[in-house]
Order: sequence, then structure tokens, then C-alpha cells
Amino acid sequence: MKKKKKQIIDSIAEPYRNTASPECEFFGSCGGCLFQDISYDNQLLLKKDYLNGVFKDVLEIDKVHSSIKYGYRNRMDYVAAFGKRGLRKRGFFKEVIDITQCPLLQNESSEVWREARQITENLNDYNFIVHKGILRYIVLRQSYFKKETMCNFVLNENNDECVQALEKINADSKSIIIHSGLADLSFGEVERNIKNGFITEEFDGIKFRIYPNSFFQSNSECALSVYRKIADASFGNLLDLYCGVGSISLFAAQKAEQVTGVEIVQEAVNAANENKELNNINNTEFICADALDYMKTKRNQFDCVILDPPRSGVHPKVYKHLSELNPKRIIYMSCNPSAFKEEIQYLPDYKISSFEAFDMLPQTPHIETLAVLDRK
Repeated sequence: MKKKKKQIIDSIAEPYRNTASPECEFFGSCGGCLFQDISYDNQLLLKKDYLNGVFKDVLEIDKVHSSIKYGYRNRMDYVAAFGKRGLRKRGFFKEVIDITQCPLLQNESSEVWREARQITENLNDYNFIVHKGILRYIVLRQSYFKKETMCNFVLNENNDECVQALEKINADSKSIIIHSGLADLSFGEVERNIKNGFITEEFDGIKFRIYPNSFFQSNSECALSVYRKIADASFGNLLDLYCGVGSISLFAAQKAEQVTGVEIVQEAVNAANENKELNNINNTEFICADALDYMKTKRNQFDCVILDPPRSGVHPKVYKHLSELNPKRIIYMSCNPSAFKEEIQYLPDYKISSFEAFDMLPQTPHIETLAVLDRK
């Protein structure tokens, strides 16, 4: 599915190319950005064309909401391998492009990255071909509105030299993460927090603590626009499935009578409860459970359901129980329009009342959509 989407986007993008000068010297070799040679107005047009191709005969999209073109990213996972610090070469997993700067990073994160590159240049990095070495990833995180920075080292094994190097980096939060498996992952068990262990973001006065392994939207400015629309569509007794650290639940709580967030990852539920206490929001509760198992016994208990699933979408079995819940409204935030299109068939008793698209990740093919479905 991912490869097919990339091929479709590339074919649509071709007529729009060479309408802008790339801002990054690594564009074309780095696999991070694909659209820097396309003017931003044309990026929005080609994403609209792509969506209308996906949703033909279902609905028509007249625009994709714009975002900040550069300097928006809250997170970047840099590979440490073969004496280089950067991102993988486009189309070549085994090659790493040595990235000295990235225009997608916010200013504060860019400063941290310059330090991290210099301080780690002599550290023993991880060779992911033969699976030997220590430093696997340098993960940068930043809160867009609060301007707090985080730097995490993902290691193959605990190492005092890496700890000492991380301590020298000027970031608001720093952590050592251990991932010793063969899988290529930029997260794992947090072995040690250095200086706080979290950063804070704030949306319209609601604060969220972001930990090393917490999922949080990569573009806060755009996410806030989406969250405001979700809150405006929320009401009554609200169920937020795949709630993560509770960011949508807590933001929508201002418009709902009661909010229940369900998330299968205990670490995320712990963070959601901490965020609840941080904001003194009392009409929410967070439950660690599988979405499918939780819904089996909750027929007719919710007026509104929010879905913000992983890129793979919602499992078809979930829709059977979602129909039995019989909510008046379903609010679906999706980073995979094709998956959402396929899943509409599982909701024959609902109609799409509104549908909007957002450019959450400019310079890339990714698109975020928000659909409100009301019971017929």
C-alpha cells in the first residue's frame, strides 16, 4: 500500500516539478523530503488531485489546508551509522546521507543538532548491516509553542561514553534509550533520563508532557487547527479510541460531557493520566485496553467516537463493535486516506457530513484528513 501510494503521488507530482528551488543542499539524495522542487501552491494542488483520485465517486475535495512550509517538525530521527549522522539515501536503505542541517527543523532543534553531530563524531556508531556498534539513533524532539527541546540517544547497549556525550548537549530534556534487538527501531526502553526526561507542549492553554517514546503530532501548528475542529464536532459522552497520551481527549473535553480514552500501551496511558492531572481536567478517564476488547461490552453507551488510528488504519473487526456501540457521530482523523476510503464500506449506517484535508507534513507526500460521519 505504501509503495503504491508513493508511485501514484510521484506520477501526479511530475508535471509540477521544477517550479521551486530546493532549500536543502541534500534534496534529491536524502529520503526525507520529496517535494522541495515543487512550489508550495503546487504541492497543495497535487495533494488535492491525489485525494480526489482516491475518493472519486465518494466525495470531492476542493482544497488542502496549508501549513508552515519549513521549520515545523517536532521530531526527527537521525541514523548514526558508517561514521555518518543523518538520514537514509532515497531508495537505498543501506546508505546514509550525512546531514549537517535540515530546513524542516525548528531553530532550537537545529542548534541541538549541530551540537549533537559535533559531540558524537568520535562515538562508536552502530552498523545495522552486521549488527555491531553502540550509537544507533539520535532523536530530536521539540515543542513548537513552548520551544522546549529534547535529545535522545538510542543505543545498542549501555555505554558510559555515550552518556557523557549526551550530558554535554544543551537541550531541555535528554534520555538514553536502549534498543538491542535486530529490528531497526528508534525507540526502546528508557534506561536513563538526564535533565527532566520530558518536554511540554501547549495547545490553547492545555499542556501536554511529551516523553521519549510518546507519540505526538509532528506539526503542532497544523495539529492545533485539526484539534479545534475535532473539539467543535464533539459532544455528549465521548469515546476516544487509540488515544495515546490523551492529547485529543483532553482537548475535546471542553465540549463533551464525559470523555473516555482507550489505549493499549500502558506507558501512553500513564502519560495521559499525568496530562489530565497537569490540566485539572476532571471529565476524562483513561483505560489501558485493546480497542476491540473494550467495545464488546459497551453497546449504546457513547454519543460520539473519535478514531485516530495508526497508519495501518482500523481493523475490520473493530467496525462490527463500533456499529453495535451505535454512536450518533464518528470523528475520524487519518494519516492514511486510502485506508480510510476502504474502511467506509464497514459503516453503511453513517454518512460523511464533512471532510477536510490538512498538509501536516509539507515537502512530503503525507496528508492528514478529518472526516465527520453522522448516523443516517
